[in-house]
Amino acid sequence: MKSVFICTLPRTGSSLLAADMRSTNALGTPREFFNRPRYERLTERWDVPRGDLDAYIAKLHAKTASPNGVLAVKLMVRHLDILTKEGMLPPEPGRLRNLTKHFGDVVVIKLLRKDKLRQAISLTKAQQTGKWGVLKEQTAEPFYDRDALIANLVRIVEDEAMWERELEASDLTPSITLDYEDIPGARDELLLEIAGLLDLPDAAEIVANRDREDIKLQKQSDALTEEWYDRFIGG
Repeated sequence: MKSVFICTLPRTGSSLLAADMRSTNALGTPREFFNRPRYERLTERWDVPRGDLDAYIAKLHAKTASPNGVLAVKLMVRHLDILTKEGMLPPEPGRLRNLTKHFGDVVVIKLLRKDKLRQAISLTKAQQTGKWGVLKEQTAEPFYDRDALIANLVRIVEDEAMWERELEASDLTPSITLDYEDIPGARDELLLEIAGLLDLPDAAEIVANRDREDIKLQKQSDALTEEWYDRFIGG
């Protein structure tokens, strides 16, 4: 089995990267398969016993791998806690290594974001409005909340540190390390790099022929983001 793990945090551009990967029909269909609501929904739909990691992965591969067999997962660091609580990972250092060894040959991508304040603003807006992507419906109006921004900034910094600890404890060096800010100018190049690391034949053709019409995502930053940014910096 060949797999790709996008090790990331919310509001880092991971949805755009995942959509680009899906558009190739060769780099998997990365989603948050260990997000608790999705995990619970899929185990019920597929009649997989809760806590049976290998059975769940087998279903993931059968249901979500691209036609060439590549499986891809978008993993938030706190998903490792869910896996531990569900009894699928031992509560000991090296949880990421223990997880990836069930996925065959794994390409690990670490995707974060340099601008933590704009990341926190994006996260706060998504929490308030329910709009986690451009295709999602907004359910409420956003409002400036300095305390929520500070709490999300702290969470982002803590979660980044958690990723560093998990990678170090697992003795894993990401195959690709990039930031949100790197993605817009190098989308095809990034896909080529992933295909190359997976040792896929005809990587250039895979990327050249990807379904660009299927990419409906766009940058969600707007005037409100900049207003909140200036207001926060100004105190």
